[in-house]
Amino acid sequence: MNLAFYAISVIEVNRYLRFLKIKPEAFEVFAFQKVEGNEALKNKIIYGDLTRREVEIALSILRGLSYKEIARDFFIAESTVSKHASNIFKKTAVKNRGQFISRFKPKNE
Repeated sequence: MNLAFYAISVIEVNRYLRFLKIKPEAFEVFAFQKVEGNEALKNKIIYGDLTRREVEIALSILRGLSYKEIARDFFIAESTVSKHASNIFKKTAVKNRGQFISRFKPKNE
């Protein structure tokens, strides 16, 4: 086995551990569509519409991290985080970060 295999394995294990750390928050915030007359829940993000990376970034935004901190945590450019955030806002029908946080932040916080 080579060094690249180990590097990718470490990255994937790190990603999984990060998910486990935020799993309770993820269950609180993300819900599958409940069919009630073809209307999705208005205060939940529909998981199927977001990519895996968008889910990770959405949770980081809800945790109050800046785009710079998110970029550092995920080893991506700040502009990439901004683009993902823009896609998240479009898919969740909000106009900006403030609206996103106020709409999707769990009520118990």
